[in-house]
Amino acid sequence: MANVATTPKFSGMKYRVVNTLGTGAGSTILLISDKTAGGKRYALKVVRKQEPEDEVYVQQALTEFEAAQKLNHPVIAKVYDCRLRKSWFKVRGVELLMEYVEGKTLDEIEAPEFGQLLLVFCHVASAMTHMHRRGVFHGDLKPGNIMLTKTGQVKLIDFGTAWIRGQEKHRIQGTPQYIAPEQATEKVVNEKTDIYNLGATMYRMFTGRFPQQGIPKPGDDRKLVPPQKLTPRLPDSLNELLIACLSLDPARRPGSMFEIRDQLIAAAKQMGLAEVDLRGADEGE
Repeated sequence: MANVATTPKFSGMKYRVVNTLGTGAGSTILLISDKTAGGKRYALKVVRKQEPEDEVYVQQALTEFEAAQKLNHPVIAKVYDCRLRKSWFKVRGVELLMEYVEGKTLDEIEAPEFGQLLLVFCHVASAMTHMHRRGVFHGDLKPGNIMLTKTGQVKLIDFGTAWIRGQEKHRIQGTPQYIAPEQATEKVVNEKTDIYNLGATMYRMFTGRFPQQGIPKPGDDRKLVPPQKLTPRLPDSLNELLIACLSLDPARRPGSMFEIRDQLIAAAKQMGLAEVDLRGADEGE
């Protein structure tokens, strides 16, 4: 009898492609069904190196796999296996066997309720706390990298731009509307930049607006519109938290993701919300 706890691997797996889930920079995500495991479904990320400049996508896939191996948290989507595709001893691509997450990203959910968003971010901050304790930093947290499943589970995805403590970093990575200033000027990814990214993500979801349209610079005289001005029902504590997370000076941001997690949980409790109140992505739409 098969050991159901065994980590799925490419070796011995016979799968068929069900459909294409999406395409991104340098990669395609396929939904596959494993014929040797009763049709169990996985996501397969396929990266092909067709031009020399595609090497960056190969490296991102390898980073995503390495980062995932250091993590074990229910909110973090799993990457089970990695397979190099070679031709004439040269790497021509990478394939990642990943957990299939059936749901929607936050930016795909129409008119999400305030309380539901707050519960989602409690889970995200918990996952980020785990990551930071393991020496992994996401680098590109945004609504498109946070998923809510049909059963009400939160999943953090896409670790291709992650930084693992101890590695060298040579490139600017991030999304302009969510990036911290030092990510662009100093090519830094760390706990403080993840805190900024989370603050920008919460600002976007709670207010419907971006905190910035382009990459900010340290020392800019930016006039951030207080989120409570755009969303009057936002509690004072959350208004202050978002403003602190979005400080252009890293030293003025909250000290840790753990601290943010506790503040979000306290705000949820104050509103009378519990984890069981988190609904699936399709409920109520």
